[in-house]
Amino acid sequence: MKKTTVYSATAVFALTLILSSFQISKGRHLYRNQWPIPAQKNLQIKNSSKENLNVVLYNTSKTDDLKYVTNKNQTKVLPKNDSVVTKIDFKNELYVVNSSSKENNFKIKIINNSGRIKTAITDKIMK
Repeated sequence: MKKTTVYSATAVFALTLILSSFQISKGRHLYRNQWPIPAQKNLQIKNSSKENLNVVLYNTSKTDDLKYVTNKNQTKVLPKNDSVVTKIDFKNELYVVNSSSKENNFKIKIINNSGRIKTAITDKIMK
């Protein structure tokens, strides 16, 4: 009787330990980096690994679109409350433009990133 109790307690403990090691997140991606972008400002993002990487960009605003400037100086729209998967060459900087009249939050996930991310709020895009 004692052995059965010990075995079942061990099994419950092991199952609890295994299940608690998984992280359940809402949505398709888990974003670790988030920045508030003030109104009429730009967020400059640099990566220490100068590679061409897949990136998920997410605009958390429910009212305003953001824009981002790609490697070729092309401006693309990041729709409100939506994400975009794109490939960014980090030999150049990535700029996220907030042209609205209020602060917006922006999230990024860089897939297979081996470098460090540095950000700065700027008034102008320097290319």
